[in-house]
Amino acid sequence: MNADLNRRIENIVRFGTIAEVDHAKRRTKVLSGGIRTDWLPWLEWRAGTTRSWSPPTIGEQCVILAASGELTTAVVLFGLFTLDFNNPSQSPDEHVVEFADGARIAYNQKTHALKITNIATAHIQASTRVVLETPLVKCTQNLEVGGNVTVSGSIKSNGDQTAGGISQMNHVHGGSPKPS
Repeated sequence: MNADLNRRIENIVRFGTIAEVDHAKRRTKVLSGGIRTDWLPWLEWRAGTTRSWSPPTIGEQCVILAASGELTTAVVLFGLFTLDFNNPSQSPDEHVVEFADGARIAYNQKTHALKITNIATAHIQASTRVVLETPLVKCTQNLEVGGNVTVSGSIKSNGDQTAGGISQMNHVHGGSPKPS
């Protein structure tokens, strides 16, 4: 075999680590053995009418996939675990996304529980409505102290509201008989 053919065969699939990331151009450079690639596109989960964005991180292990063994035409597939402790879960029932700041989204398909933790704020913007279909909504500041709820607009209820142990529907003001 000649040297060019050997090089191409070795380059079809290569393991490496992310060396640089150009977020604006969606390109990365990879270190693989003694080779530092030129800027290569990375494979994203979706890139059509449905799009996702989760760029590679410097130092993350990856695979270079090069058609015909030409690194100039390669793409980068990342997301390989490099250490035993860098995966965010070891449960076969959990699906987890963990971010660099400690924020975490976990869904357990066995217990049907979605848990979002370690975030500072959450913003949901809907043009028509947000519906919560659940028997209980609990808002707390922490486990010991109740939090605050601010409403801009009216509140409609078919049931009673109780504040400080006083029922809105059954409360009688001093000396005034309750209307019949």
